[in-house]
Amino acid sequence: MPRRNSTSYTAMIAGLSRSGFVAESRKVFDSIPPFEQNVYSWTAMISSYTHNRQHMDALKLCSVSYGEFFPWILPNSFTFSTVLNYKENVFVQNCLIDLHGKLGNLGDAENVFNGLTWKDLSTWNVMMDSYARNLMIVKALAIFDSMEEKDTLSWNIMISGFAECGRGIEALEFFLQLCRLQGPGTYPNSSTFTLAITICGTYSMLKTGVQIHACVLKRGLTESNSYTGNSLINMYMKCGSIEESERLFYDMPRRDVISWNSLILCLGQNGHSKKAIEMGEKALSLGIYNHNTFIALLTSCSHGGLVDEGIEYFGAMSKSSGIEPFLDHYVCVIDMLGRAGKVVEALNFLRKMPISPNAVAWSTLLSACLVHGNKEIGEVAAHELRILEPSNSASYVMLGNLYRKTGHFEDSNQILELMNKIDLKKEKGISWTL
Repeated sequence: MPRRNSTSYTAMIAGLSRSGFVAESRKVFDSIPPFEQNVYSWTAMISSYTHNRQHMDALKLCSVSYGEFFPWILPNSFTFSTVLNYKENVFVQNCLIDLHGKLGNLGDAENVFNGLTWKDLSTWNVMMDSYARNLMIVKALAIFDSMEEKDTLSWNIMISGFAECGRGIEALEFFLQLCRLQGPGTYPNSSTFTLAITICGTYSMLKTGVQIHACVLKRGLTESNSYTGNSLINMYMKCGSIEESERLFYDMPRRDVISWNSLILCLGQNGHSKKAIEMGEKALSLGIYNHNTFIALLTSCSHGGLVDEGIEYFGAMSKSSGIEPFLDHYVCVIDMLGRAGKVVEALNFLRKMPISPNAVAWSTLLSACLVHGNKEIGEVAAHELRILEPSNSASYVMLGNLYRKTGHFEDSNQILELMNKIDLKKEKGISWTL
Protein backbone atom coordinates (compact mmCIF):
# COMPACT_ATOMS: atom_id res chain seq x y z
CA MET A 1 0.00 0.00 0.00
CA PRO A 2 1.33 3.51 -0.80
CA ARG A 3 2.52 5.57 2.14
CA ARG A 4 -0.42 6.84 4.14
CA ASN A 5 -0.97 10.58 4.42
CA SER A 6 -3.55 12.84 6.01
CA THR A 7 -5.93 12.39 3.07
CA SER A 8 -5.86 8.59 3.18
CA TYR A 9 -6.29 8.56 6.96
CA THR A 10 -9.30 10.86 6.67
CA ALA A 11 -10.83 8.68 3.95
CA MET A 12 -10.40 5.55 6.09
CA ILE A 13 -12.10 7.23 9.08
CA ALA A 14 -15.01 8.37 6.91
CA GLY A 15 -15.41 4.93 5.29
CA LEU A 16 -15.43 3.07 8.60
CA SER A 17 -17.86 5.62 10.03
CA ARG A 18 -20.37 5.12 7.21
CA SER A 19 -20.34 1.38 7.97
CA GLY A 20 -20.94 2.02 11.67
CA PHE A 21 -17.46 0.97 12.82
CA VAL A 22 -16.89 3.89 15.21
CA ALA A 23 -14.37 2.13 17.46
CA GLU A 24 -12.31 1.10 14.42
CA SER A 25 -12.41 4.64 13.01
CA ARG A 26 -11.14 5.93 16.37
CA LYS A 27 -8.24 3.44 16.25
CA VAL A 28 -7.28 4.80 12.83
CA PHE A 29 -7.60 8.35 14.13
CA ASP A 30 -5.38 7.61 17.14
CA SER A 31 -2.75 6.04 14.88
CA ILE A 32 -2.30 9.20 12.78
CA PRO A 33 1.17 10.68 13.37
CA PRO A 34 1.03 14.21 14.83
CA PHE A 35 2.56 15.76 11.70
CA GLU A 36 -0.22 14.20 9.55
CA GLN A 37 -3.09 15.42 11.73
CA ASN A 38 -5.14 18.34 10.47
CA VAL A 39 -8.57 19.89 10.81
CA TYR A 40 -10.03 17.47 8.22
CA SER A 41 -9.02 14.31 10.06
CA TRP A 42 -10.36 15.74 13.32
CA THR A 43 -13.61 16.78 11.65
CA ALA A 44 -13.97 13.31 10.12
CA MET A 45 -13.64 11.70 13.56
CA ILE A 46 -16.08 14.16 15.14
CA SER A 47 -18.48 13.46 12.26
CA SER A 48 -18.08 9.73 12.88
CA TYR A 49 -19.30 10.20 16.44
CA THR A 50 -22.22 12.47 15.56
CA HIS A 51 -23.46 10.27 12.68
CA ASN A 52 -23.51 7.34 15.08
CA ARG A 53 -25.30 9.36 17.79
CA GLN A 54 -22.34 9.46 20.19
CA HIS A 55 -22.87 13.15 20.87
CA MET A 56 -20.81 13.50 24.04
CA ASP A 57 -17.79 11.85 22.44
CA ALA A 58 -18.11 14.28 19.54
CA LEU A 59 -18.29 17.21 21.91
CA LYS A 60 -15.27 16.06 23.91
CA LEU A 61 -13.18 15.68 20.78
CA CYS A 62 -14.37 19.03 19.47
CA SER A 63 -13.32 20.61 22.75
CA VAL A 64 -9.85 19.03 22.54
CA SER A 65 -9.43 20.29 18.97
CA TYR A 66 -9.60 23.85 20.27
CA GLY A 67 -5.99 23.42 21.28
CA GLU A 68 -5.98 21.85 24.72
CA PHE A 69 -3.47 19.29 23.48
CA PHE A 70 -2.85 20.27 19.84
CA PRO A 71 -2.70 24.06 19.55
CA TRP A 72 -2.02 23.96 15.80
CA ILE A 73 -5.38 22.28 15.08
CA LEU A 74 -8.43 24.51 15.32
CA PRO A 75 -11.98 23.56 14.26
CA ASN A 76 -13.53 25.34 11.31
CA SER A 77 -17.17 26.08 10.57
CA PHE A 78 -17.69 22.61 9.06
CA THR A 79 -16.31 20.98 12.21
CA PHE A 80 -19.02 22.63 14.26
CA SER A 81 -21.71 21.92 11.69
CA THR A 82 -21.14 18.20 12.24
CA VAL A 83 -21.97 18.68 15.91
CA LEU A 84 -24.70 21.26 15.45
CA ASN A 85 -26.68 18.99 13.11
CA TYR A 86 -27.97 17.14 16.15
CA LYS A 87 -30.17 19.86 17.58
CA GLU A 88 -32.47 17.48 19.37
CA ASN A 89 -29.81 16.99 22.04
CA VAL A 90 -30.19 20.16 24.12
CA PHE A 91 -27.48 19.07 26.55
CA VAL A 92 -24.92 19.02 23.73
CA GLN A 93 -26.12 22.44 22.59
CA ASN A 94 -25.77 23.84 26.10
CA CYS A 95 -22.22 22.51 26.26
CA LEU A 96 -21.44 24.15 22.92
CA ILE A 97 -22.79 27.50 24.10
CA ASP A 98 -20.65 27.18 27.21
CA LEU A 99 -17.58 26.24 25.13
CA HIS A 100 -18.05 29.22 22.81
CA GLY A 101 -18.61 31.54 25.78
CA LYS A 102 -15.43 30.44 27.55
CA LEU A 103 -13.48 31.00 24.34
CA GLY A 104 -15.00 34.46 23.90
CA ASN A 105 -16.84 33.51 20.70
CA LEU A 106 -20.09 35.25 21.64
CA GLY A 107 -21.39 35.38 18.07
CA ASP A 108 -21.14 31.60 17.75
CA ALA A 109 -22.71 31.13 21.19
CA GLU A 110 -25.63 33.35 20.14
CA ASN A 111 -26.06 31.38 16.90
CA VAL A 112 -26.40 28.11 18.80
CA PHE A 113 -28.71 29.71 21.38
CA ASN A 114 -30.97 31.39 18.81
CA GLY A 115 -31.08 28.25 16.66
CA LEU A 116 -32.63 26.12 19.40
CA THR A 117 -36.36 25.49 19.05
CA TRP A 118 -36.57 24.45 22.70
CA LYS A 119 -34.49 25.75 25.56
CA ASP A 120 -34.32 24.46 29.11
CA LEU A 121 -33.29 26.46 32.18
CA SER A 122 -29.66 25.46 31.73
CA THR A 123 -29.69 26.90 28.20
CA TRP A 124 -30.71 30.32 29.50
CA ASN A 125 -28.22 30.14 32.37
CA VAL A 126 -25.29 29.16 30.18
CA MET A 127 -26.02 31.92 27.64
CA MET A 128 -26.34 34.45 30.45
CA ASP A 129 -23.07 33.22 31.95
CA SER A 130 -21.35 33.53 28.56
CA TYR A 131 -22.29 37.20 28.45
CA ALA A 132 -21.39 37.80 32.09
CA ARG A 133 -17.96 36.15 31.92
CA ASN A 134 -17.15 38.34 28.89
CA LEU A 135 -18.23 41.48 30.81
CA MET A 136 -21.32 42.02 28.64
CA ILE A 137 -23.48 42.61 31.68
CA VAL A 138 -26.25 44.51 29.86
CA LYS A 139 -26.89 41.53 27.58
CA ALA A 140 -26.67 39.17 30.54
CA LEU A 141 -29.29 41.24 32.36
CA ALA A 142 -31.54 41.17 29.28
CA ILE A 143 -31.40 37.35 29.33
CA PHE A 144 -32.11 37.33 33.07
CA ASP A 145 -35.14 39.63 32.71
CA SER A 146 -36.59 37.55 29.86
CA MET A 147 -36.37 34.24 31.74
CA GLU A 148 -39.74 32.85 32.82
CA GLU A 149 -38.03 30.49 35.26
CA LYS A 150 -34.97 31.22 37.39
CA ASP A 151 -33.01 29.22 39.93
CA THR A 152 -30.27 30.07 42.42
CA LEU A 153 -27.61 29.65 39.74
CA SER A 154 -29.33 32.31 37.62
CA TRP A 155 -29.03 34.81 40.46
CA ASN A 156 -25.46 33.79 41.27
CA ILE A 157 -24.42 34.37 37.65
CA MET A 158 -25.78 37.92 37.75
CA ILE A 159 -24.23 38.67 41.16
CA SER A 160 -20.85 37.44 39.93
CA GLY A 161 -21.26 39.25 36.60
CA PHE A 162 -21.96 42.63 38.19
CA ALA A 163 -19.01 42.14 40.55
CA GLU A 164 -16.64 41.28 37.68
CA CYS A 165 -17.73 44.46 35.90
CA GLY A 166 -16.86 46.57 38.95
CA ARG A 167 -20.50 47.16 39.88
CA GLY A 168 -20.39 45.87 43.43
CA ILE A 169 -23.40 47.81 44.71
CA GLU A 170 -25.67 46.34 42.03
CA ALA A 171 -24.26 42.89 42.75
CA LEU A 172 -25.20 43.23 46.42
CA GLU A 173 -28.64 44.56 45.45
CA PHE A 174 -29.21 41.33 43.51
CA PHE A 175 -28.01 39.38 46.54
CA LEU A 176 -30.53 41.15 48.78
CA GLN A 177 -33.34 40.54 46.28
CA LEU A 178 -32.54 36.84 46.30
CA CYS A 179 -32.52 36.78 50.11
CA ARG A 180 -36.01 38.30 50.11
CA LEU A 181 -37.40 35.81 47.58
CA GLN A 182 -36.66 32.55 49.40
CA GLY A 183 -38.90 30.65 46.97
CA PRO A 184 -38.76 26.94 46.11
CA GLY A 185 -35.57 26.32 44.14
CA THR A 186 -34.59 29.98 44.49
CA TYR A 187 -32.68 30.76 47.67
CA PRO A 188 -29.15 31.88 48.53
CA ASN A 189 -26.74 28.97 48.91
CA SER A 190 -23.17 28.81 50.15
CA SER A 191 -21.88 30.00 46.76
CA THR A 192 -24.18 33.03 46.93
CA PHE A 193 -22.92 34.01 50.38
CA THR A 194 -19.31 33.44 49.32
CA LEU A 195 -19.84 35.79 46.36
CA ALA A 196 -21.42 38.47 48.55
CA ILE A 197 -18.66 38.22 51.17
CA THR A 198 -15.99 38.48 48.46
CA ILE A 199 -17.65 41.63 47.10
CA CYS A 200 -17.66 43.20 50.58
CA GLY A 201 -13.94 42.51 50.87
CA THR A 202 -13.17 43.91 47.43
CA TYR A 203 -14.96 47.18 48.19
CA SER A 204 -14.00 47.31 51.91
CA MET A 205 -17.67 47.23 52.95
CA LEU A 206 -17.05 46.01 56.50
CA LYS A 207 -20.47 46.88 57.93
CA THR A 208 -22.31 44.97 55.19
CA GLY A 209 -19.80 42.13 55.49
CA VAL A 210 -20.48 41.79 59.22
CA GLN A 211 -24.23 41.60 58.54
CA ILE A 212 -23.73 38.88 55.94
CA HIS A 213 -21.40 37.07 58.35
CA ALA A 214 -24.26 37.00 60.87
CA CYS A 215 -26.52 35.36 58.28
CA VAL A 216 -23.80 32.82 57.52
CA LEU A 217 -23.50 31.91 61.21
CA LYS A 218 -27.27 31.61 61.53
CA ARG A 219 -27.32 29.10 58.67
CA GLY A 220 -24.26 27.21 59.93
CA LEU A 221 -22.46 27.57 56.61
CA THR A 222 -18.96 27.91 58.06
CA GLU A 223 -19.35 24.50 59.68
CA SER A 224 -20.27 22.74 56.43
CA ASN A 225 -18.40 24.81 53.85
CA SER A 226 -14.76 25.86 54.15
CA TYR A 227 -15.04 28.13 51.09
CA THR A 228 -17.42 30.42 52.95
CA GLY A 229 -15.13 30.50 55.98
CA ASN A 230 -12.12 31.26 53.78
CA SER A 231 -13.98 34.10 52.07
CA LEU A 232 -14.74 35.59 55.50
CA ILE A 233 -11.05 35.47 56.46
CA ASN A 234 -10.19 37.33 53.25
CA MET A 235 -13.01 39.83 53.68
CA TYR A 236 -11.96 40.85 57.19
CA MET A 237 -8.33 40.97 56.09
CA LYS A 238 -9.12 43.33 53.20
CA CYS A 239 -11.18 45.49 55.54
CA GLY A 240 -8.25 45.72 57.97
CA SER A 241 -9.71 43.52 60.73
CA ILE A 242 -6.70 41.27 61.23
CA GLU A 243 -7.70 39.99 64.67
CA GLU A 244 -11.10 38.91 63.37
CA SER A 245 -9.42 37.04 60.49
CA GLU A 246 -7.24 35.17 62.98
CA ARG A 247 -10.18 34.38 65.24
CA LEU A 248 -12.18 33.00 62.32
CA PHE A 249 -9.25 30.83 61.27
CA TYR A 250 -8.91 29.22 64.69
CA ASP A 251 -12.69 28.83 65.07
CA MET A 252 -13.07 26.95 61.78
CA PRO A 253 -13.97 23.29 62.38
CA ARG A 254 -12.15 22.29 59.17
CA ARG A 255 -9.17 24.23 57.85
CA ASP A 256 -7.93 23.41 54.36
CA VAL A 257 -4.86 24.68 52.50
CA ILE A 258 -6.81 27.74 51.30
CA SER A 259 -7.55 28.65 54.92
CA TRP A 260 -3.85 28.52 55.79
CA ASN A 261 -2.82 30.44 52.68
CA SER A 262 -5.45 33.11 53.31
CA LEU A 263 -4.26 33.78 56.86
CA ILE A 264 -0.56 33.74 55.92
CA LEU A 265 -1.21 36.29 53.18
CA CYS A 266 -3.48 38.32 55.45
CA LEU A 267 -0.77 38.62 58.10
CA GLY A 268 2.04 39.24 55.63
CA GLN A 269 0.29 42.04 53.75
CA ASN A 270 -0.71 43.83 56.92
CA GLY A 271 2.60 44.30 58.69
CA HIS A 272 2.85 40.95 60.48
CA SER A 273 5.48 39.26 58.30
CA LYS A 274 7.19 37.32 61.09
CA LYS A 275 3.87 35.97 62.32
CA ALA A 276 3.00 35.04 58.73
CA ILE A 277 6.24 33.09 58.44
CA GLU A 278 5.50 31.28 61.70
CA MET A 279 2.13 30.23 60.28
CA GLY A 280 3.80 29.22 57.03
CA GLU A 281 6.34 27.07 58.84
CA LYS A 282 3.53 25.35 60.71
CA ALA A 283 1.64 24.69 57.46
CA LEU A 284 4.78 23.24 55.88
CA SER A 285 5.44 21.00 58.87
CA LEU A 286 1.85 19.71 58.73
CA GLY A 287 2.12 19.07 55.00
CA ILE A 288 -0.71 21.52 54.29
CA TYR A 289 0.76 23.52 51.43
CA ASN A 290 0.65 24.08 47.67
CA HIS A 291 2.03 26.57 45.14
CA ASN A 292 -0.01 29.38 46.66
CA THR A 293 1.47 28.77 50.11
CA PHE A 294 4.84 29.85 48.75
CA ILE A 295 3.23 32.84 47.00
CA ALA A 296 1.87 33.87 50.41
CA LEU A 297 5.25 33.32 52.09
CA LEU A 298 7.20 35.20 49.41
CA THR A 299 4.69 38.05 49.52
CA SER A 300 5.01 38.20 53.30
CA CYS A 301 8.81 38.35 53.02
CA SER A 302 8.49 41.05 50.37
CA HIS A 303 6.24 43.26 52.50
CA GLY A 304 8.44 42.75 55.55
CA GLY A 305 11.77 43.37 53.81
CA LEU A 306 12.90 39.85 54.68
CA VAL A 307 14.93 39.27 51.52
CA ASP A 308 17.24 36.52 52.83
CA GLU A 309 14.31 34.54 54.19
CA GLY A 310 12.42 34.96 50.92
CA ILE A 311 15.34 33.75 48.82
CA GLU A 312 15.65 30.76 51.14
CA TYR A 313 11.97 29.87 50.71
CA PHE A 314 12.24 30.25 46.94
CA GLY A 315 15.22 27.90 46.83
CA ALA A 316 13.54 25.37 49.12
CA MET A 317 10.39 25.09 47.00
CA SER A 318 11.63 22.39 44.65
CA LYS A 319 14.41 20.98 46.82
CA SER A 320 12.48 20.42 50.05
CA SER A 321 8.82 20.65 49.08
CA GLY A 322 8.79 19.21 45.57
CA ILE A 323 7.07 22.25 44.07
CA GLU A 324 8.49 23.76 40.88
CA PRO A 325 8.24 27.56 40.80
CA PHE A 326 5.66 29.17 38.52
CA LEU A 327 6.05 32.56 36.88
CA ASP A 328 4.10 34.08 39.79
CA HIS A 329 6.78 32.92 42.22
CA TYR A 330 9.50 34.56 40.15
CA VAL A 331 7.50 37.80 40.06
CA CYS A 332 7.23 37.66 43.87
CA VAL A 333 11.03 37.47 44.13
CA ILE A 334 11.42 40.40 41.70
CA ASP A 335 8.97 42.39 43.82
CA MET A 336 10.80 41.42 47.01
CA LEU A 337 14.19 42.50 45.65
CA GLY A 338 12.71 45.65 44.17
CA ARG A 339 10.98 46.72 47.38
CA ALA A 340 14.29 46.31 49.19
CA GLY A 341 15.99 48.62 46.67
CA LYS A 342 17.95 45.77 45.09
CA VAL A 343 16.89 46.64 41.53
CA VAL A 344 20.20 45.49 40.00
CA GLU A 345 19.78 42.09 41.64
CA ALA A 346 16.14 42.04 40.52
CA LEU A 347 17.17 42.64 36.89
CA ASN A 348 19.85 39.94 37.07
CA PHE A 349 17.35 37.51 38.61
CA LEU A 350 14.82 38.34 35.90
CA ARG A 351 17.30 37.76 33.09
CA LYS A 352 18.33 34.37 34.49
CA MET A 353 14.77 33.09 34.81
CA PRO A 354 14.16 29.78 33.01
CA ILE A 355 10.67 31.08 32.18
CA SER A 356 10.16 33.93 29.71
CA PRO A 357 9.24 37.03 31.75
CA ASN A 358 5.81 38.49 31.08
CA ALA A 359 4.55 42.07 31.28
CA VAL A 360 3.84 41.72 35.01
CA ALA A 361 7.49 40.84 35.71
CA TRP A 362 8.84 43.85 33.81
CA SER A 363 6.16 46.15 35.23
CA THR A 364 7.10 45.04 38.75
CA LEU A 365 10.73 45.91 38.07
CA LEU A 366 9.78 49.26 36.52
CA SER A 367 7.68 50.14 39.58
CA ALA A 368 10.67 49.41 41.83
CA CYS A 369 12.89 51.62 39.66
CA LEU A 370 10.36 54.43 39.99
CA VAL A 371 10.30 54.11 43.78
CA HIS A 372 14.09 54.01 44.10
CA GLY A 373 14.93 56.38 41.24
CA ASN A 374 16.96 54.00 39.08
CA LYS A 375 16.73 55.55 35.61
CA GLU A 376 19.00 53.15 33.72
CA ILE A 377 17.28 49.92 34.73
CA GLY A 378 13.90 51.64 34.52
CA GLU A 379 14.56 52.38 30.84
CA VAL A 380 15.40 48.72 30.24
CA ALA A 381 12.20 47.56 31.96
CA ALA A 382 10.05 50.12 30.11
CA HIS A 383 11.54 49.07 26.77
CA GLU A 384 10.77 45.38 27.39
CA LEU A 385 7.30 46.25 28.65
CA ARG A 386 6.49 48.27 25.53
CA ILE A 387 7.55 45.32 23.35
CA LEU A 388 5.15 43.02 25.19
CA GLU A 389 2.29 45.51 25.53
CA PRO A 390 2.77 48.38 23.05
CA SER A 391 -0.69 49.83 23.71
CA ASN A 392 -0.38 49.83 27.51
CA SER A 393 0.02 53.42 28.69
CA ALA A 394 1.27 52.40 32.16
CA SER A 395 4.86 51.84 30.98
CA TYR A 396 4.98 55.28 29.36
CA VAL A 397 3.51 57.03 32.40
CA MET A 398 5.82 55.26 34.86
CA LEU A 399 8.88 56.01 32.73
CA GLY A 400 7.80 59.64 32.39
CA ASN A 401 7.41 59.91 36.15
CA LEU A 402 10.81 58.24 36.63
CA TYR A 403 12.42 60.85 34.38
CA ARG A 404 10.78 63.63 36.40
CA LYS A 405 11.84 62.09 39.69
CA THR A 406 15.46 61.90 38.52
CA GLY A 407 15.42 65.44 37.11
CA HIS A 408 15.23 64.54 33.40
CA PHE A 409 12.27 66.79 32.61
CA GLU A 410 12.97 67.03 28.88
CA ASP A 411 12.89 63.24 28.55
CA SER A 412 9.64 63.18 30.51
CA ASN A 413 8.06 65.71 28.16
CA GLN A 414 9.18 63.66 25.17
CA ILE A 415 7.38 60.62 26.59
CA LEU A 416 4.19 62.67 26.93
CA GLU A 417 4.57 63.96 23.36
CA LEU A 418 5.09 60.39 22.13
CA MET A 419 1.90 59.26 23.87
CA ASN A 420 -0.03 62.09 22.24
CA LYS A 421 1.50 61.29 18.86
CA ILE A 422 0.41 57.66 18.93
CA ASP A 423 -2.89 58.63 20.60
CA LEU A 424 -2.21 56.54 23.70
CA LYS A 425 -4.67 57.39 26.46
CA LYS A 426 -3.61 57.43 30.09
CA GLU A 427 -5.37 54.80 32.17
CA LYS A 428 -7.56 55.76 35.10
CA GLY A 429 -5.67 55.79 38.40
CA ILE A 430 -2.32 56.55 36.73
CA SER A 431 -1.10 60.14 36.83
CA TRP A 432 1.95 62.19 35.99
CA THR A 433 3.99 63.25 39.00
CA LEU A 434 4.34 67.02 38.89
